[in-house]
Amino acid sequence: MKQFLPTALLTSMLLISSCTTIPAFRIDATTQGIQAGDTLIFTHHSLPDWKEVSYDTLITTREGKFSFNKIIGKTSLYNIVYRPSQAEPLPYCNRGFSFYVRPGDHLKVKGNIEFFPAMHKEGGMYDDPRLQRILTLEDSITVEMNKLYRKLRHFADLRGTPQANPDSMIYYNQAYRQCRSKELSEARRNFYNTADDSEYAALEYMQALHEIPYKEAQERFTRFIPEVQSSTTGKIIEQLLKVMKNIEPGNTPSEFTVIAADSSRISLSDYRGKYLLIYHWGYGCPGTTWVHPRLLELYAKYHDKGFEILGFTGDERPQNLSGDAEVTALYFPPWPTVYTEQKENSFIATDYYFNGVPILMVISPEGKTLLRGYSDIYQPLKDLLEKEMGE
Repeated sequence: MKQFLPTALLTSMLLISSCTTIPAFRIDATTQGIQAGDTLIFTHHSLPDWKEVSYDTLITTREGKFSFNKIIGKTSLYNIVYRPSQAEPLPYCNRGFSFYVRPGDHLKVKGNIEFFPAMHKEGGMYDDPRLQRILTLEDSITVEMNKLYRKLRHFADLRGTPQANPDSMIYYNQAYRQCRSKELSEARRNFYNTADDSEYAALEYMQALHEIPYKEAQERFTRFIPEVQSSTTGKIIEQLLKVMKNIEPGNTPSEFTVIAADSSRISLSDYRGKYLLIYHWGYGCPGTTWVHPRLLELYAKYHDKGFEILGFTGDERPQNLSGDAEVTALYFPPWPTVYTEQKENSFIATDYYFNGVPILMVISPEGKTLLRGYSDIYQPLKDLLEKEMGE
């Protein structure tokens, strides 16, 4: 159960940390619209999986400003969620304002509460001149996406009323989905492929590893300077490379045995001779919502011909499903489900690199990985099954 740190205790910790030599980071923010008494939740996430490690709560004491410092032992990922005390929270399409930080870093950020996730960052790793164009593009695209998201939310809320406008909802839904910047993608890719002396480049490269072939990633890692290779991020990438080699299409992934929701023991070798889809899903994920009914159709059509699905999820089954057919379909599929938060199964999320949802990994009857990716794997999987098992 999550527990908030009492404000007085948090304040004492912050004061103590500022008077010692123990590595700490500090963030000072100028944020238009923040009022005294507003709440900021600082969540520390592990890398590369964004799992929540801990969080602290800060009650702001000044208008338009806040400061926070925390003892950390290694490069970390933080996310800040803003909660106003006197108004309803603004809808954001992002989790909050995110940043990377190392022990001893001092970040200065500025922005406004209207587009809180797009606050501009300076200090620490962000002082690299090569990053300025990237950071500016990131801020602008975040603002644009939140504008479109709010329009979409507005028209979605009008459904079922005389003011409903389905055409506008479709328009803003498409605009939101297409709100991507080719210029930003190319700038990021150029930076993380060439900045051999930057841990930030290694962090960005790590986030893109799921799209990069193992041999290419291995070669890129060797070009980082020794200081980056031995950094927190470098060590994570080195471990991920071992995992990537295990799941790479064309390779034979390692054997595993897990405990399914019905307490049965399931091994990868149990599926030899059949096509197997390893399906990592998450409740509330739009990609899962889209692909799940399609997988149900494939399973119904091809299961008797040798197609199997093994589902993995980190989401516990709700106590009350409230008769929701969509949720019931997720938690009671016709194939086995494995809960990765269960102690006996926790290894699989690392060994098979479940870094997002939905992840689809197709294993051949001979035990080799054929396909691996997100919901975009559905169509190649469908084509494969139609070719191999269709009439």
